[in-house]
Amino acid sequence: MAQQFCIVNVIITFFIYCDVLIQAYTVPPAKLEAIYPQGLRVSIPDDGFTLFAFHGNLNEEMDGLEAGQWARDITKVKNGRWTFKDKNAKLKIGDKIYFWTYVIKNGLGYRQDNGEWTVTEFVNEDGSPAIIDGQQTQPPAVTTEQYTTKPGPTSGPVPTCMQSQTAVLGRNSICKGELIFSEEFDKTNIRELSNWNLEVKFPQEPDYPFNVYMSDRTVRLDNGLLVISPILLESLHHEGFLNEQLDLSNICTGLIGTRECRQVASGAQILPPVVTGKITTRNKFNFKFGRVEVRAKLPSGCWLLPEITLEPRDSVYGNRYYESGLIRIAFAKGNDIYAKKLYGGPVLSDSEPYRTYLMKEKIGIENWHRDFHNYSLVWKPDGMQLYVDGELYGTIDPGEGFYSSAMQQGVQHASLWARGSVMAPLDKMFYVALGLRVGGIHDFADVNEKPWRNKNNKAMVNFWNAKDTWFPTWYDADMKVDFVRIYAL
Repeated sequence: MAQQFCIVNVIITFFIYCDVLIQAYTVPPAKLEAIYPQGLRVSIPDDGFTLFAFHGNLNEEMDGLEAGQWARDITKVKNGRWTFKDKNAKLKIGDKIYFWTYVIKNGLGYRQDNGEWTVTEFVNEDGSPAIIDGQQTQPPAVTTEQYTTKPGPTSGPVPTCMQSQTAVLGRNSICKGELIFSEEFDKTNIRELSNWNLEVKFPQEPDYPFNVYMSDRTVRLDNGLLVISPILLESLHHEGFLNEQLDLSNICTGLIGTRECRQVASGAQILPPVVTGKITTRNKFNFKFGRVEVRAKLPSGCWLLPEITLEPRDSVYGNRYYESGLIRIAFAKGNDIYAKKLYGGPVLSDSEPYRTYLMKEKIGIENWHRDFHNYSLVWKPDGMQLYVDGELYGTIDPGEGFYSSAMQQGVQHASLWARGSVMAPLDKMFYVALGLRVGGIHDFADVNEKPWRNKNNKAMVNFWNAKDTWFPTWYDADMKVDFVRIYAL
């Protein structure tokens, strides 16, 4: 009897302890303001936070902890407040915003759930009441709704941690909503980045782009941004160097003894004429399923291609024709004629029609490379969602499995996926890759204005011979990345 009493007492003590932890910190209520003539501002007072996140929907209730129409992380406090602002939000009296907020304080994460706020008045940029039609509106009050506040993602176990569907290589326990990876590019030297490795190699099959990856003058950090630039190979050596040889074996990250590390020009088979950069987390961070947030400015210039992707760590299903998949988080071609079209989603075959079969498209008002945008991917065990600036533009449903639709499209290697889950081949560990590519034999269709043909063995030299048509367009060719953040589902 005494033993049973002790066990009951321990259990009661544990739940009291957990409840104390849950109530240990309350996130300050968010202040929401409707800006006149348009805009939304959300802020909370600083209390020693290192991150503030706002997630919300306009006139539509949140589905649990979904990303929402607005999904933004703020990493810097200003004038004593953590502030999110959407200058393009068009609000009207009576609109309702459903939201949740999240902060990190002393290494622990806390949420403020079930937020609701109704637009009843407008303010000017400085917070003063706006005058509309000669009438002064009252300043909006700080939100007064009741919230539940629970510990969220942390760097260690928390009694209320709910197990996530996300897996991270080398970790046993992941909590729902946890920030599992963050890169703000706030160092001064690219080699100070602890989460990344620089690629040094000649990219090969299946796309055979017209560039080599090197770090000299192509990858740098600039005022909190990762900057990847394309330069001409001859600018690093001398005119005519494309007809010689380049041996990267001593520093190569590709397969030693192959064309990934050493190439010798021969006739029309010249060296890649462009040098670009690429960094990956392959040896540092690998995960399966999660929400990926990337803020980036895409490159502008003819035949340039951004690489903001997830790539397979082990290529379990094969490594030649995208048998193991590739996930594009943001993809828009650099040519002005194509640049209004944003694509995202998986690439599961090297050639059409299945190469782009699963890709989702968003047509912009302006070219996507004109400015920074927030690109988001939600990768789940039963599908994918793609967002840009908080707006959902694509949902990918595997149905009974990707192998089914791939087999119908004549993809021979699709039979390999039958041994995996419905998400196969996208059911293994992937890593983050950020890079810049040029040309190649699959991403640009053969049209009159293109100086090469994809199946012609002179494709690269024909591209180079047309330098006067594309190189002048590379005046804003840098790809810039502000941050990469990954959250557990």
